[in-house]
Amino acid sequence: MTKSIFSRAAHRADQIIISIVDRFNGNAGRRRALKQRLHLAMLAAEQHHIVAARAAQKRTGIPKHCALLHWRAEFHRNAV
Repeated sequence: MTKSIFSRAAHRADQIIISIVDRFNGNAGRRRALKQRLHLAMLAAEQHHIVAARAAQKRTGIPKHCALLHWRAEFHRNAV
């Protein structure tokens, strides 16, 4: 129990130190921009999957709502 508490405290201290260093050397802005780009890319990929799912539904006749839920769940499972 105490080992996990110390481990979490050390991890949190590392995060605080990293955030302070990032502010000084300008990495924070770059990281934020990269995260935003990654988020936009994930949204675009998800939109592409939804369009592909709709096209597949029209070809196969699978019920619309069920297939879209399946495709979205699969996308988020693979994204993690």
